[in-house]
Amino acid sequence: MLVLFLLMLVCTGAGAGEELTFWNFWDQKFILPVIEQFERENPGIKIRSEQMNWGNGFDKVVIAMANGRAPDICELGSTWMGRFMAEGALLDISSQTADLKQQYLMWEAVTSNGQVFGLPWLVSTRVLFYNRQLLRKAGLNPDEPPRTWAELLAAARLMHDPKSGIYGFGMNAGEGHILYKKFMPFVWGNGGRILDTEGRFAFDSPATREALEFYLQLKDFSYCEKQDLLDEAFKLGRLGLAISGSWNFARYPVDAPQLDFGVAMIPRPAEDRGVSTSFLGGQVLALFKNCRNPEAAARFIRFLATASNTLPITREAMVSFPADQLAWSDPFFHADPRMQVFVRQIKTARHPPVVAAWVEIEKIINETIENCMYGAPADKVLLEAGKKYAELEQRLAKKQTEQVQATGLGVGRAVLTSESSERSGLWLLVLPAFFAVAILLFSVYLLYVNRNTASGQSLSSACKASPIERSQRTLLFLSPWLLTFLIFWLYPLVFSLILSFCSYDAFHPALFKFAGLQNYVRLLGDQDFARAFLNTLIFVVATTPVTTALALALALLVNSLKRGSQFFRSVFFLPSIISIVVTATIFKSVYAPVGILNRLLAVVGVPAQAWLVDSDLAMPAIIVMNIWVYTGYYMVLYLAALKAVPGELYEAADVDGASDWQQFFHITLPQIRYMTVFILTVNTIRNWQVFAEIFTLTRGGPVGSTDTLVHHLYETAFRYHEMGYASAMAFVLLVVILFFSLLQMRAMQAARQ
Repeated sequence: MLVLFLLMLVCTGAGAGEELTFWNFWDQKFILPVIEQFERENPGIKIRSEQMNWGNGFDKVVIAMANGRAPDICELGSTWMGRFMAEGALLDISSQTADLKQQYLMWEAVTSNGQVFGLPWLVSTRVLFYNRQLLRKAGLNPDEPPRTWAELLAAARLMHDPKSGIYGFGMNAGEGHILYKKFMPFVWGNGGRILDTEGRFAFDSPATREALEFYLQLKDFSYCEKQDLLDEAFKLGRLGLAISGSWNFARYPVDAPQLDFGVAMIPRPAEDRGVSTSFLGGQVLALFKNCRNPEAAARFIRFLATASNTLPITREAMVSFPADQLAWSDPFFHADPRMQVFVRQIKTARHPPVVAAWVEIEKIINETIENCMYGAPADKVLLEAGKKYAELEQRLAKKQTEQVQATGLGVGRAVLTSESSERSGLWLLVLPAFFAVAILLFSVYLLYVNRNTASGQSLSSACKASPIERSQRTLLFLSPWLLTFLIFWLYPLVFSLILSFCSYDAFHPALFKFAGLQNYVRLLGDQDFARAFLNTLIFVVATTPVTTALALALALLVNSLKRGSQFFRSVFFLPSIISIVVTATIFKSVYAPVGILNRLLAVVGVPAQAWLVDSDLAMPAIIVMNIWVYTGYYMVLYLAALKAVPGELYEAADVDGASDWQQFFHITLPQIRYMTVFILTVNTIRNWQVFAEIFTLTRGGPVGSTDTLVHHLYETAFRYHEMGYASAMAFVLLVVILFFSLLQMRAMQAARQ
């Protein structure tokens, strides 16, 4: 009955009425009081708030929209707006926001073709943080922080003393999604752009080259690490200069009250040219086209975005500032003079281009900067950036043509109607529900048949049931498993197989087009996929034999102990039962420049290494962690096999005078060969699917040196939303795993003989 009810709910929708859903990313203690006040002032209108997280919020919104279940009101990242506006997913609220144009900031992020599709809510930027004590120690005036590129470079050089653990500037490395926000201010300040006014790629310009040359000079006096480690270094007084946001302005006085720091605007190229600018981003409030009451929803977002309702978020969270400029007259922004630096920087900051393909463009920019940081010639990588953008344009133009042809809209933007989107999403939900209902009804039928068959029968006659009756009973007890298998395993597998031969866009699920072998052919020329495949192969080859050999060695050692074997078995097994994400987080601290590993190496005179941001060391560091985690698990399996070896064989070998090595090679290894084959195969298959370690520690960086197949697949599907192409990758991986599974079966057969 529950499944039938859910099916009816899916078919009938969530229901009409005056209740509006609002998806947002904030702690509900900020949102619910505002909602309660709005509901009191607007009787009959209810707002239901649902909190998301930034890790998968974008994916959740896209999937909900593809299924025709997008929220009425949604908080969106400002850099997402280009895609949502281009796809025609949002309502035009130009008339409801026209009177706010002079009062709010960041309209460029919500405007397309003169139409407004969102209301700026919160804005944020980055400024230059500087350690006053280190400036003073370097002979510089702490009341006059660097204002130009030359002054910034000179200050970083004077403060830089790596031997003493002091670094001049903090530069992000191994973090592609953050890097462009720190580098682009130098390009924008120098007159450079990402796209020109006509949408052409302008990143490979002389202004960018000059900014890149300066950035590489600055790198020589920088501490290159991930953002959390940069923040920690600045907090400990080991970093002289860093570009960061208002959250650290709030955090540093609490975490490090002794830290004497100041903030300044991003330095300009020179006193007589360029400007001080920074990255501008934030959150906007938008209405999806399926909004049930646009008029009430528009009133709510205007109410929510007012200064009085936004200031509590800024005061406590200090992550973003109100887009409503009326808020900046509040005493909060004047109590500390340093807050005015953020206000001035926001007014000069620039938002990235608001285009549908921004995520793809961001990737091109990040790869360009990162490749230069790791030694690639600037001219070469800028030329490659231009080529990648040209390929992206061709792919997008082809996709838009297909959408236009499929929808019959003629020239212009291909907009999918909400009805067709909802029908497509409905079928995607109904099909597995249909499987569930079918199996449930079949189970009820089997129960009914078995009950009628068993009634009036004696125990002996029931035990003599026919094979058909026994099969029915077997199916009855298997039905819960079959239900799970069909819905959560078989259905996704079949659907993914179909996707791999199709062109599928989550924004336009109704435009489901058969593409033949196009996705698989594209894989043959995809350098990123080839790199991910090679990285995964290296990971498998490096981890599988070592883990297996260490597991066997530990098992032999523990098995030989007369006392304490249970203790050591538990100690070695413990890492494998801890969540891999937790373990990776711990190792992130171990591999930190001031972590325990570098401290131990310093004892023997080895200099500290940037384990996770060095392209030559990142993969070995992850391999070592993986070996440490899983060796104990396979050791326990080997212990079970060793316990099963007959003791008489060793007694006979002792009588014959066989040495320990002879007993190991001629008795132990042959007797545990079946377990060895099993461990090698299972370990290999698991290593081909490595993901959590990569996602937690490096996100595939630096410069793609740790990008593996599953991580690349995940990024392709859930960041770039090429579901068909990602499905093709998944089935290539499936073929690889099947290949090793066949090897397993053959090896096991040989082991039995």
